[in-house]
Amino acid sequence: MTWERFVDEVKTWLERRGLLLREARWVVGVSGGTDSTVLLRAMTSLNQRDKLGWSIHAAHLNHGLRGEEADADADFVARLAEELSAAVHSERIDLAAHVAEHGGSIEEIARRRRYEFLERIALQTGSSCIAVAHHADDNAETILHRICRGTGLRGLRGIPAVRPVQPDSNVQLVRPLLDQRRAVIEQLCEANNWETRLDASNLTGEFTRGRIRNSILPALREAINPNVSEALLRLAEQAGWLGTYLEDAAARTFDSLVVSETPHEVVLNTHAFLSKQRIIQTEVIRRAISAVLDRDQDLGFSHVEMVLALAADRASGKELHLPGPVLVRKSYDRLVFRPLEEAKPQPSLPVTPVVVNCPGRTPLPSLRAELIAELCEFEAGQIEDLRKRAHPNEEWVDYDRLRPPLVVRPRRDGDRFRPLGAPGEKKVSEFFIDEKVDPHIRLRAGILCDQQGPVWVMPFRIDERVKLRSTTRRVLRLRLQPAGWRQADQS
Repeated sequence: MTWERFVDEVKTWLERRGLLLREARWVVGVSGGTDSTVLLRAMTSLNQRDKLGWSIHAAHLNHGLRGEEADADADFVARLAEELSAAVHSERIDLAAHVAEHGGSIEEIARRRRYEFLERIALQTGSSCIAVAHHADDNAETILHRICRGTGLRGLRGIPAVRPVQPDSNVQLVRPLLDQRRAVIEQLCEANNWETRLDASNLTGEFTRGRIRNSILPALREAINPNVSEALLRLAEQAGWLGTYLEDAAARTFDSLVVSETPHEVVLNTHAFLSKQRIIQTEVIRRAISAVLDRDQDLGFSHVEMVLALAADRASGKELHLPGPVLVRKSYDRLVFRPLEEAKPQPSLPVTPVVVNCPGRTPLPSLRAELIAELCEFEAGQIEDLRKRAHPNEEWVDYDRLRPPLVVRPRRDGDRFRPLGAPGEKKVSEFFIDEKVDPHIRLRAGILCDQQGPVWVMPFRIDERVKLRSTTRRVLRLRLQPAGWRQADQS
C-alpha cells in the first residue's frame, strides 16, 4: 500500500464517522512504537495535505517501568512531534510504586492512568477527540482475550471505534487505524525508512497481551486455522450486527415495560419483564441502568443474573447494589432502578396546586415535571390506534367531558375516582394500595382535576368518565414530561 492511499483510507474512516471537521483540535497518543508513529504521521499528513486547519497535540506518558529506554522513548516522541509541527505533551509517572501501594494489575492500572492522562491533555488543549493507534490485529487479540475470560455478546464486538474516553466524559476516544492490519503499518515504516521505538516487553510473555500475540495466536495459526485473526474479526463484525438488532428490539420492549420514568428513576412492570426472552431482559436491564446514570455502564453476567433473580423473587422490598453505582429494588410487581446516591427517598416537596394551561405547557416544579396539553381533532376509528400508541406518561381524554379549569394538586383525604376499566368508584388511597405503588411515590403523586374531581391520577390511571368514546370528537392529549428530559441521541 502506498502512503497516499493509506492517508486516504484514514480520511475516509474519519469522514464516515463525522470526525473530519475543519479547525478541530486533536490529541494523539504516541508511545513511539510503530503503530502510534504511523498514526501521528497520518494525522499530520492529512491535515497538511487537505488544509484542515487542525491543531494536533502529541501526548506521551512514560510509565517509569523501563528506565533509560523509556526516557529515550520520550525523547524520540518529542523529536518526532517537532519534525511534524505538532505540539508535544510528555509526563512521567512511577507506576510500579503506585501498584505496590494500591495493588492491582500493572496492565490495567497503566491503561487507566494513560487514559486519564490523555483526557487531561485534551481538556487542557480544548480538544474534543483523542486518537489512539489500535489496529485490526489488536482488535483480534482483544476478542480472543475476552473469549478466554468468558465474555458476553458485547465483548465479542471487540474494540469500539469511537467511545467516550471515560464513562462520563465529553471527550471521544477515536481509533482511526482500527481497520488496518499490523503488516501494512509495518510495511509503510520500512518502505519510508521511518525510525520507531521498540518496547521489548511486547516481545515477552510478561503481560497477557504479549502472550496472546507472541504465543497463543501463532499456535492457533499453526495448529487450527492460519487465518484465525480474520475469523475473530468476522466474529466481531457479526456480533456487532446482532448487538445492534437486539438493542433496537430492547428499545421497543423497554417502552412497553416502563411504568414510570424520570431522569433519575426507572420503574418497570416486573410481570411483563419476566415474560420476555432472557437476551431481551438483559438488554432492558442495561438500558434501564444507562437511563438512570445517563451513561453506559459495564455489567458482568453475574450482575445481570442478580437482577433477574431479584425480579423473579416473590418477596417485596428486597434490593441489590450494582456497579455505577445503581440500586435495584423489587417493590411488589415493580422493579425500580435508581442511582445509589439517590436511593434514599428525599423529603417530598408539597405538591403545590397549579392551574393547567389547556392547551399549552405547564411547569410542575414540585413534581419535577411539565404537563403538556394538546387539543386534537378526532374520528371514532382512531381509538384503537391511540391505544396502540399508549405511553406510561401519556393519556388521551375526551375534551368535551371535562369541566375546566384543570388543576394539578396533591391528593386529599377522601379523594375518589373511577379508575378506567374498574367496575366502580374507589378511594385514590385504595387505588394506590391495589396498584402496589410505593409509599414515597404516593406522597409525590399529583392529581389532575376539573370541577367534578380527579381526571388523571398521574401517571397511573384516568377516570372512566373522560375516556374516549365513539361519540368523542375533540381529544386532549396529556403528556407528563420529566423535568430535565432531553431527546435521545440517535447517531
